[in-house]
Amino acid sequence: MRSTFSTFVSRYRRYYIEILSLLGNTPRLIHLVWDAAPGWLLLRIAVTLGAALVPVVQLYISKLVVDQVVLILASDAPGFTPSLIMLVGVGFGLLLVQEVLSQLNRLVNRILNDQFLLHANVQLLQQAMRLDLAHYESSEFHDVLNRAQQSGSNYPVRVVELLARILGSGTRLAGLLTLLLRFSPSVMLLLLLSVLPTLWVGIRYSQRRFWMSRRQTPSRRLADYFYEVLTDPKYVKEVRLFNLGHHMVEQYRTIRQEFNQESRRLAQRQSLAQLSIELLGGVGFYGAYGLVLWQTIRGLVTLGDLTLYAGAFQQAQSLIESLLVSLATLYEYNLYVSQYFELLDIAPEVTSPPQPHPFPQPMTRGLQLRDVYFTYPGSEQPTLKGINLTVAPGECIALVGLNGSGKTTLLKLFTRLYDIDRGAIEIDDIPLQQFSLGDLRSQIGVLFQDFARYALDVQDNIGFGNLPQRDDMEQVTQAADGAGAIPVIEQLEEGYQTILGKMFAGGVDLSGGQWQKIGLARAFMSDAQILILDEPTAAVDAIAEHDLFQRFRHLTQGKMTFLVSHRFSTVRMADRIVVLEQGKITEVGTHDQLMAQPGRYAEMFELQAESYLGKG
Repeated sequence: MRSTFSTFVSRYRRYYIEILSLLGNTPRLIHLVWDAAPGWLLLRIAVTLGAALVPVVQLYISKLVVDQVVLILASDAPGFTPSLIMLVGVGFGLLLVQEVLSQLNRLVNRILNDQFLLHANVQLLQQAMRLDLAHYESSEFHDVLNRAQQSGSNYPVRVVELLARILGSGTRLAGLLTLLLRFSPSVMLLLLLSVLPTLWVGIRYSQRRFWMSRRQTPSRRLADYFYEVLTDPKYVKEVRLFNLGHHMVEQYRTIRQEFNQESRRLAQRQSLAQLSIELLGGVGFYGAYGLVLWQTIRGLVTLGDLTLYAGAFQQAQSLIESLLVSLATLYEYNLYVSQYFELLDIAPEVTSPPQPHPFPQPMTRGLQLRDVYFTYPGSEQPTLKGINLTVAPGECIALVGLNGSGKTTLLKLFTRLYDIDRGAIEIDDIPLQQFSLGDLRSQIGVLFQDFARYALDVQDNIGFGNLPQRDDMEQVTQAADGAGAIPVIEQLEEGYQTILGKMFAGGVDLSGGQWQKIGLARAFMSDAQILILDEPTAAVDAIAEHDLFQRFRHLTQGKMTFLVSHRFSTVRMADRIVVLEQGKITEVGTHDQLMAQPGRYAEMFELQAESYLGKG
């Protein structure tokens, strides 16, 4: 027996702590609302309080009107009295005030919600921007991100609306209780006990809905992925050519139908439980109503009191029930809001130091890597092992190796998209971790092989390489010319104002080679001291490649350049070539030096030459 009781106490103590911890998000959310629109929040509170008290005063005025009518009917000369006229006038005035407050409440609510939703979404986007690249390579993080996006776009606003409703209902209930306490405190206890089970049912099923939704996150993401594949232009050709449409629609339908069935079963059980609770609430109300009727018949209270108490009983019970339902709903919404804060609470690991060192202007000693090791999160084997390399300012380094040898990974370490496991990467003997991320990255112009293709105009696609100079058309034009993109732009009807891609009206799509020239122009926009080009000519034809590299050395003159390419005609122009194999540097030297010794570089060069010459 004692064991059963202890289990009962332990279980409900856990529920109590859990509820408090989740409702603990409410103060944090209110602080977020205050940050978004403090003035509108204060106005919303004031309007809500005013609107809540008006019905209580109206109820009391109705009681006075009934008592006044009874007195008039009992008098020798029935008719309107100044007191009755005044009470009716006050009632009409209260009606006007109620309508004004109601409309003002809608207006303030709309403005406050819009302001807050914008602020909450900006907070989410800024957090997503701060987080490390490693987070985006984790499926668990994508579950967290998806839940935060689903919750952050709706539930914080719902909580704000619900808190305002609770404040109004609580204020109105306090006014009604003030009137009802004159009648019988025990009746109020009866009304309260009759609706308390509503809170229990609400919390119980709120929990079940939340954990059902949270459990469904991976499957929901899969369904969303099928939806994206079926509607995204980049998948359209393959979906049709391989007849994938019907299969993917069925996959989407199956997942969503399973969600609907689980939701329907839960809703049915909640409806049955709620019906029982409603019946109990009806018993409580009519018990209290019968008591006041009995006292009126006995002459213990007036007809006005009957009107007052009957109305107050009904409103109080409805308000108590509404409050308890709102509290249960607040609990549910806080469960979802916790997912929004779950994302905001993730701390990035790659951060700027509290007191950053200024980036050398200009670099004098260059870049040095000493015994660098790096392992991708979730991987057991290091991708880079014992990397040692020194690069002088203005030197051009080509990185060569088979796919997966670590070339692109090494470039990501230079930009601190990741931090190394051990060793050191230094610029002018200063570790990268001592520079602010903004300062470091502003000194590195980058074109990765999976560069972004912005569905914006040409000027943005190039100007984003140096945002402060985005409107400097002379610099934008120079970058485009350096990348060989001028002929591409001249063919566009709107020139630099042409929207690229087919996402928006009037957009023009480009070929892979044309896009790469635009991306390369973006890298050339930067006046950074370091330039990273990862497969810069992978999608351009041989003639365009030859034209580009006629000017390449001039464009990169004075910049420390890292070049990754599988085309050895491109690699040969580098001052030094670094060969990576399985995460280690195996060869370093000029093209002639590496060709003079048997090694991986000479082997790869000769194989490529044979394919061009048709030998072998």
